[in-house]
Amino acid sequence: MKNVFKSLLIASCMTFAVSVSAQEPAPAPARDLSGFHVGDTVVIHKDHERYETGEKMSKWVYNVEHTILQVGGKRRHQDAILLGGIMSWVWPEALINKTTHPEEAAANQEAKAAAEQARQDSIQAAKDAADAAEQARKDSVQQAKDEAARQDSIARAQQAAALQAYNDSVEQARQDSIANRAYRDSVAQATRDSLRQVWENQNDSQQAAYVITGKQQEMYNCNRFTIGLRGGAASLMQNTEQKMGKWHVGWDVMLDLQYAHYWKKFGKKMQYGLLVGVSAGFTRSHLESGVMDQYTEQTNYGQIDYTVKAENVKEYDGQLQIEVPIMFSMIHEKGFFMNIGPRLALPVYSPYNQTITKPDIIAYFPEEGVTVPNAKITGQVSDEQAKTNGKWKASTLNVMVSAELGYEYTFRNKNSLGIGAYANYGVYSLYKNDTNNKSLISIAEVPDANKPAVVNVLSATDTYAKGVGFFDVGLKLAYHFNWWK
Repeated sequence: MKNVFKSLLIASCMTFAVSVSAQEPAPAPARDLSGFHVGDTVVIHKDHERYETGEKMSKWVYNVEHTILQVGGKRRHQDAILLGGIMSWVWPEALINKTTHPEEAAANQEAKAAAEQARQDSIQAAKDAADAAEQARKDSVQQAKDEAARQDSIARAQQAAALQAYNDSVEQARQDSIANRAYRDSVAQATRDSLRQVWENQNDSQQAAYVITGKQQEMYNCNRFTIGLRGGAASLMQNTEQKMGKWHVGWDVMLDLQYAHYWKKFGKKMQYGLLVGVSAGFTRSHLESGVMDQYTEQTNYGQIDYTVKAENVKEYDGQLQIEVPIMFSMIHEKGFFMNIGPRLALPVYSPYNQTITKPDIIAYFPEEGVTVPNAKITGQVSDEQAKTNGKWKASTLNVMVSAELGYEYTFRNKNSLGIGAYANYGVYSLYKNDTNNKSLISIAEVPDANKPAVVNVLSATDTYAKGVGFFDVGLKLAYHFNWWK
């Protein structure tokens, strides 16, 4: 029994060995490498995707040329070809020898490019189809929204129609009630209408004095009271001597109280009248000049000839004045107005202040033939003496020609607000201050052996001005109270 089992086991092993040997594959036939040599230029065939080692090729290897480094390996890769650049083994059937078969290599490249273009076209077509499908989906969603909005609008319109019908019924009932009430009150209303008509007839005569139309204004005289404020550039000085230097324009501010009477219109557009009133305000200007004068003083010690010099003299002159206008006035129906005529200016207070810088007094003694520059004995001017404040010696009366132009806006109560420009120019002045002194700096008290001279600083206005006039120009703002009679 033991020998039989052993015999069966040996037989089984022999049978298994025979079957295994029968399943082994036959060796692959050797590949033809005769058409390739080291140094040949090759390209990879478009239909092959893997290297001899099994890895998948990248796309870029199809579009470049490769140089053969080795044909067949000694131990491994006996049937493969080693390419330079990529340093990979490739089967000979995957290569086209460009050195020996250039036409076939070129055809392979063109076919590969065409295949790649076809693949890109298919990808783009797929994208276009997807975009079209997405757009169709969006269109369907929008159509659904539009349909829902339309249905909602229809429903709202139906609700509004129902509500309007209800409101119409309520309004009709209210109108019926009003009509019944109006019928009941018709007798009382007729009585009230008759009483109101009587009252309106009485009130019309009173109201006509306050509500004046353009046509009615032509038939009535007009009175006007005006409160105004004006201001602008002004100057006090005119007719000065050449050595006075330069007058500088100053400023003025005036408050106007005016009354005007306008007669019936003598034309279709203009109404004429006479304007009088009183104005009060202040004006100021100044001058700049230099001093270069000579004069003689007789003293107990003999004659002294003085020469007075100063580089800069500044004097500021002010004038608080009252003006009385007597002017011809015109009003245009479009709102423009013009006043022109004489204006009397009455200065009430006329102050000034003056500063003389760097004064120099030189004395010459003709009997001795000696010149003394700016010494105490000749009247040196101190800082306190170089400044003076005072007022003009006399008030004046100036006659000016005045003109005002402007526009007024009429309010419902027939009063009006006006804005305009004005100009005044003095044509006559009673102030004639002829020069009595020859210098702005004078020796009021002559020196002696123990004390210096006393020096007076005089006003340039009192000393050099032949006459003091006036002119100003600026803007005016006024409020007019109008009434007709």
